[in-house]
Amino acid sequence: MVRIQKNILSEEKQKKLISENEQIKEYANYLDENEDDLRRFKHDYQNILNSLKVSAQEGDVKAVVEQLDRYSNNQFNQKALRKYKGVNHVHIDELKSIAIAKLSKLYSMNINYSFGCSSEISSIPNTVDLIDITRIIGITFDNAAEESQELVKETNNPETAQISAMYYQENGDFEFEIRNRIRQKDLNVTQLKQKNYTTKEHHMGMGLANVNEIAKKYEDSMMINYEVKDGWFTFSLVILPSMEE
Repeated sequence: MVRIQKNILSEEKQKKLISENEQIKEYANYLDENEDDLRRFKHDYQNILNSLKVSAQEGDVKAVVEQLDRYSNNQFNQKALRKYKGVNHVHIDELKSIAIAKLSKLYSMNINYSFGCSSEISSIPNTVDLIDITRIIGITFDNAAEESQELVKETNNPETAQISAMYYQENGDFEFEIRNRIRQKDLNVTQLKQKNYTTKEHHMGMGLANVNEIAKKYEDSMMINYEVKDGWFTFSLVILPSMEE
């Protein structure tokens, strides 16, 4: 029985590694094909379009300009072109891998999302185990995805769901924030953080309780904040550097 369980675990690990490897390969191909070239092309194209607008303000080509404008919006607003935007600034394998995995999941679920990372992140404070950081990031992404799915089911409108996430670094810290639209505007955040608290409507409670348990190990170096406001749930994480760093 023990041997069977070990074999099952081994197979699951292999499947996970294969999946992660495929996602990283896909991301690498995405960067090669899109990231820098797309930015340059978009910049040049929009400059040309703006110039054309100025010259055609009173001309017969106005309709053509409007058509070009619509084409521009269609081309540059497609989710496929934004799938991993910003991840190229993350140079820590664990943080990059969890972001790639979760963004890929959101894309396959057809959930509207955005991810930002304006800082070059090459190191993070050693005050917190990196595994715990990735666990927290994974939990909060999963919570946001699940709530978004339920919101779409309730409204029958995919556009009502939205997830926005970001990595950021300043003065040696590491910051992570994720926001998602929610169904119930008056969620009790204090209850959601309590162990074993969950409801049929709000499964995120169990996940946040797990996050809270992790955070207890790092009271001096990990700051966590939850907020419900204007139909959005926001989770933020800050990892503080040690005094020696």
